[in-house]
Amino acid sequence: MSMDELRSSVARLSEQQQNELIAYVIHLRHQRDAAARRELASRLDRQDPKDWASLDSLKESWKD
Repeated sequence: MSMDELRSSVARLSEQQQNELIAYVIHLRHQRDAAARRELASRLDRQDPKDWASLDSLKESWKD
């Protein structure tokens, strides 16, 4: 499958399916990158709400 075919297929997915695909690709990257796994674990362990991002702020940042 070419990149153009892949892009076209992804564009036809529902928003939920695209979200699942994004999560899967990130998962694959983190499996290969030990530093990324440590960083993600560190961020997930943060208990202080000042370090958290709201869903709305994340969605807004994704628009860029």
